[in-house]
Amino acid sequence: MVRHSVLPVLFLLILGACSSRMKDQMKEYREAYALQDYSKASALLEASDLKGAKKSELLWHLEAGTVAHAIGNEDKAIMHFQASLELIDRLFTTKLGSKAASLLINDSSDEFYGASYERSYAHYYLSQSLYSRYQKRGNKLDLQGARATILAWDTYFTELQRGASASTLYSTDLLLKVFGGQIHEASGIRTDLQIALQLYKDALQVLATQGGIFSVFNRSNTDYIRAFERDGKPTEKLYTPTALNNDLKDFLHYKILTLTKEIRGGEFDVQAKALAPGAEVLKRVRGGPGNVVLVVEEGLIPQKVGKPFNFGIKGAISAVENPGLKAFIATVGTEVVTAFAMNKLGMVPERSADPGSFVFAHSVTRLAVQEAAVEFELPMIEEVPLVQRRELFVLDSKGGVVERKPLPIVSENGDLARVVLEEDVVARYVKTGTRVALRHLLAIAAAYKVYRSVNAASGQGGDFFAKSAAMATYVGASKGIAALEKADTRHWTTLPQALRMSEVKLAPGKYQVGLGTYSGDKGPDAPSRILGAFEVKDSGKTIFTFRLWD
Repeated sequence: MVRHSVLPVLFLLILGACSSRMKDQMKEYREAYALQDYSKASALLEASDLKGAKKSELLWHLEAGTVAHAIGNEDKAIMHFQASLELIDRLFTTKLGSKAASLLINDSSDEFYGASYERSYAHYYLSQSLYSRYQKRGNKLDLQGARATILAWDTYFTELQRGASASTLYSTDLLLKVFGGQIHEASGIRTDLQIALQLYKDALQVLATQGGIFSVFNRSNTDYIRAFERDGKPTEKLYTPTALNNDLKDFLHYKILTLTKEIRGGEFDVQAKALAPGAEVLKRVRGGPGNVVLVVEEGLIPQKVGKPFNFGIKGAISAVENPGLKAFIATVGTEVVTAFAMNKLGMVPERSADPGSFVFAHSVTRLAVQEAAVEFELPMIEEVPLVQRRELFVLDSKGGVVERKPLPIVSENGDLARVVLEEDVVARYVKTGTRVALRHLLAIAAAYKVYRSVNAASGQGGDFFAKSAAMATYVGASKGIAALEKADTRHWTTLPQALRMSEVKLAPGKYQVGLGTYSGDKGPDAPSRILGAFEVKDSGKTIFTFRLWD
């Protein structure tokens, strides 16, 4: 009997040790990547437990593709990102729905499906890798592949909206629209230029609606989210644009107007009047379209953590299916079970106040409990470092500044991940809380039986010994439950926190990219750092990517 009871505990300890080792390995890998030691990062990833973890196969391909892309091995990056999208299609279409319906599957022991923003970014990196290989080798099939990936990316969001069990604030992606426009422009085909123009117009609309949920674009994003969640539509009066919002809007105005002038000249005046761009934007439009796109990937996405929540055990009793447990509760009564849990086992809720999420606080606090409760974790991102407004400098071979302008943010993944994960908590809270509470109810029933048995055998004054025995029984079981129910904090750890993009018009030659940081509304006088060099060989459109680390 003892041997059988020890085996599950040993199994949980082994699982916990493996999980802890992988976390340490991924931490070391992330640190090497942040130091731009990509060879070391690649070696650490190859030697990590992630490589052979069948339940984390998607995460393995995402990380391996990212580091291969950073090294410049496009063939390997493309292989991994193509494998990622094949897995995403299989997991998303055949398994994610059944998982959502299951009460028994714990997230950390299940397949890694990736959050919606991670599945989105897999398309970006595949398209980017294909385009990068096209720039090196000139094979038009790679350019076509990059364009096809943009179309698949758009289809992904169509399927996401169609398959979502609840509405989501993250229904499309600014990066899809803006980067997708650049890839279509690169082909130079008139029909693709038409598609690019529409994508930039779509991006402007997304910024005007979905952009309001992000602090990088909206000073009142918290109130905007609450109103959006409550009413199901954006509230314009709660949208207070930031300077970074205006930078991106100016960039999109420039893209829309230059393309309109190029392919729909008769509509230019009407379009310009409708957009009402600033004088600086119009000046740039008169200079014609740019031929160099500069992409800057900044920092690393904040880490995913397990945040504790409470769930009242009364809320799970109606879901009990175990015959023995159901008979036990029917015999002693719900009130006796909860009273025993609180008074003898000390199961008093510790987190009955606001869980601290601006997205779902109104959904979860109404379920806050003042009675016997269990604690469990759900994955969230709590600390999102602020991104700063930056100025782009382009320097010629002699170090002279040939171009300078604000460098817009197209995607801020810290805020994006927080919104997506907190929405996910709303969907998971009751299901996960019920599952954990059911496991605890079995442990409470066992502890109650021990309490009654010891109390009866001890006679007068035996309550202390009975309570101690019951507590020991329950604590042993609850530790096993806690180990099994740890939040699934697996995530694509080398995604950038922010992605910036701008476009310039340059003659053939060698250049450098520099950045400076704004102080309030005042722009920098000169670049504070140089990110790297690039060469413009002809007037055709070219995309260059650089990385910024603080």
